[in-house]
Amino acid sequence: MFSEEDSYPTSVANPNAIGAHENTGNSDEKKPSLLEDEGDEINLMSDSRSKLRLDTSLDPSNGPETSGTSSVSAPSPPPEELPQNSNFVLEIRITDFEKKGDGMNAYIVYKLITKSEGVPGISDKVHEVWRRFSDFLGLHDKLFEKYISKGVIVPAAPEKSIAAMTKTKTTSDPATSREVAVRRARQLERFIRRVVQHPKLRVDCDVRDFLTLEAELPRASQTSTLSGAGVKRIFKSVGEVFSKMAFHMEEGDRWFEQTQSHVDELDESLRRLLHLSESLTTTRKELGVAQECMSKGLSMLASCEESTALARALSHLTETEENAAALWTKQSEMDAIRFSECLNEYVGLVGSVKELFAERVRVWQTWQTAQQNLARKREQKARLELSGKNDRATALRDEMDEAVRRMDQLEAEFGDISKLIREEIGRFEVQRRHDMRQMFIEYLESLVQTHTEMLDVWDKFEPETRSITA
Repeated sequence: MFSEEDSYPTSVANPNAIGAHENTGNSDEKKPSLLEDEGDEINLMSDSRSKLRLDTSLDPSNGPETSGTSSVSAPSPPPEELPQNSNFVLEIRITDFEKKGDGMNAYIVYKLITKSEGVPGISDKVHEVWRRFSDFLGLHDKLFEKYISKGVIVPAAPEKSIAAMTKTKTTSDPATSREVAVRRARQLERFIRRVVQHPKLRVDCDVRDFLTLEAELPRASQTSTLSGAGVKRIFKSVGEVFSKMAFHMEEGDRWFEQTQSHVDELDESLRRLLHLSESLTTTRKELGVAQECMSKGLSMLASCEESTALARALSHLTETEENAAALWTKQSEMDAIRFSECLNEYVGLVGSVKELFAERVRVWQTWQTAQQNLARKREQKARLELSGKNDRATALRDEMDEAVRRMDQLEAEFGDISKLIREEIGRFEVQRRHDMRQMFIEYLESLVQTHTEMLDVWDKFEPETRSITA
């Protein structure tokens, strides 16, 4: 419910730990996450073979107070593929959010609760911090800048939405503000949990400060949608496209050629499926609204029907249509929470993988440029020697030595990033297969439950049809 002070608590129940140790305490005693799910706990182990569960659950039947919150399956590699190392606990939840300021100065802050035990660099206690959306974007930018050159897939942060920003700043309707905030909170929790899933990212000092530093973080001004940095990023992307066109890389590694082709196909398939799932969600929601309108029309008809038996049957049909509408509305929420949002997250992750390949191409282009620079210096030195300008040729020899060292350094860098990307893609594929399996299982379970309940609704109405013909 909303208070008059524009505070938006989000009451949901029974959170499970994200990457929690099996012996973690009773979750009913903790403030629940905006994302939660009933299910088995999965341990979070160290190193690149970590198990992690993004526990998010919500039963939409709980009513309007929890409408729009989600239940999603989390990343957790299959146990048989994960060597067991030192155990630690790392639970991350977004439990509340509040609207700060008024008018165009309004923004929403999110309460982030982190429980850690045995995590390097993080003290063993419960940390509670408030973070705004731009803080999450700033964290992503810092991690991307530091780790993209190290062959690490940095999870994509939720995109800034001008529509969501406008609703937050201008709307006076608490329900609208809450809908925007809950959806954004789910996205942010997915993002930060995906970050700490990675063994290198979760021990980063910026991640540690983000999770534990109670003071406000420095304002990440470079994340604004219309900022100068945003415009620079656009021009940089355009420049990279022209650079690829002018300096095309002929892939000599068959593994990279096949993997990039696979990633491109995966990206296209996921985007197409995401579009269809969003269309399905909208259609199912419209079906719920239509059946609710049908229920109201039947109710009016029943009230003026002279035949007692027919009026009673119409009254029961009204109730049946109303229950069916509620079930379709509930399933439309599950379509979004357990399917569309999971697909959208993986569209972002695949985009991060493609950025990793682009970084490898950039390193290769820099290496080739260094080779061309060395070749030009050698030609220049040869011309100077032929013309008898030995002094200038001697000075150029030192530049050539530096160019050789630079070229060797870039060649080694290209080899290193290629090796790191191979390892990272292997880890990503293991995770992706498991995540997709979990996503489809949970989504199909929700469909089976909805259609079973729908069948029960109409089975209860069936005896009323006999009373009409009697």
